[in-house]
Amino acid sequence: METPNPHPDSPNAFRFGSWPDALWLLAISSTLLLTLLPFSSYIASIPFIREEWGMSNAQAAIVFSAYLVGYALSSVLLLPLTDRLPAGRVLFASVSLIALSNLLFPLVAGDVWSGSALRFLAGAGHVGAYIPGIRLVSLRFADRMRGTAVGFFVSAGYAGTTVSYVFMGQLLGLTGDWRAAYLTTALVGLIGVAVALVAARGGREEAQPSGGGSARLNLGVLRSRPMLLINIAYALHTAELYLARLWLPLLLAAALVHGGTKPDEAAALASTWAGFMFMTGIAGVFAGGLISDRVGRTLGAGVIFAVSGAVSFAAGWLLGAPPAALFALGFIYGFATAADSAIYSTAVTELSPRSLIGSTQAVQSFVGFSIGAAAPILAGGILDVFQDDLGWGLAFGFNGLLAVVGVSSLALLRRLPAASKMANGLR
Repeated sequence: METPNPHPDSPNAFRFGSWPDALWLLAISSTLLLTLLPFSSYIASIPFIREEWGMSNAQAAIVFSAYLVGYALSSVLLLPLTDRLPAGRVLFASVSLIALSNLLFPLVAGDVWSGSALRFLAGAGHVGAYIPGIRLVSLRFADRMRGTAVGFFVSAGYAGTTVSYVFMGQLLGLTGDWRAAYLTTALVGLIGVAVALVAARGGREEAQPSGGGSARLNLGVLRSRPMLLINIAYALHTAELYLARLWLPLLLAAALVHGGTKPDEAAALASTWAGFMFMTGIAGVFAGGLISDRVGRTLGAGVIFAVSGAVSFAAGWLLGAPPAALFALGFIYGFATAADSAIYSTAVTELSPRSLIGSTQAVQSFVGFSIGAAAPILAGGILDVFQDDLGWGLAFGFNGLLAVVGVSSLALLRRLPAASKMANGLR
């Protein structure tokens, strides 16, 4: 069990404003940002890798989704592990795994399966850095500043995965060689491992790891209708998010080529601009949480999901339109696909019995990322069967359908009596 936090006004309370704690938070957050910087290197490189490896769109999506499968499986396995080993040790081992996997990708990956295996390992390391990192941050700070500190850490991780697009896009423009650009981002990630070596030691661990906890995952939470509905909504949100993360940059590149830009230049520009679009999600995560506190979880998430779904239905049909129209819509898309992310995580903790929160969070991650891994592959299959405007329109239209089902699940949840447990009765 976690040791109780001291009262914020007690002399032993950790203060967010104290320099040692602020510097430690900056360091541990920098670790996550730097090690996740190569997250989008593969996505930006797809136009080059697909030609070099002779991949179809579906195969390109399989390599991408292998990361999400690694995350999903690791979330189930690491939940009990983080209760039995010091969180700092798990975090350091995980960021080392991420860095090594990313370093090996441009050096040894040469086909769908070797690329997928390395991406799988990076995804497994991601959850191993994220969950223990949150635990370390939450233990270091008193209750009064815990939310701010954890929010800062989570935002750093989101920033790493989105700045990645811009960084890789610029490197591709400079080098024209995907392996050299990918290797550069991976080498920067090694700095994060060095920082973790120091920062993880400064984390405040529990007095003793709780070796007596159960390592079994309690799937009984899915028998609860409210939990089932919130997990459906979260899974479809995750699917929509990662379908957009993979295919929006490639849609932008196709639009630029359609407008006369050279393919190599289009790939670099599309990655850079997609990064700026997805970076709006950093603010979106905070905005979504604030909105849900004011109007309720189901209404807040439902409105945001509806906006992103509407953009999905429109975006794929704009291939032949002036690129500026698609780019403008992309900024709305980047904000909306991320803005409801924190709402589902908050709702799960409110709906779940206190004794089952750990299992509930593990089930949420496993189901969400498993379905999230399948959606980009299905969209790739659509693009393989249908060509040009029709293919892009149907692929992103499929993303819009996910939003329709997700909003419907939230509407059903809102009508259940158990929904009153959320947002102090605002549902």
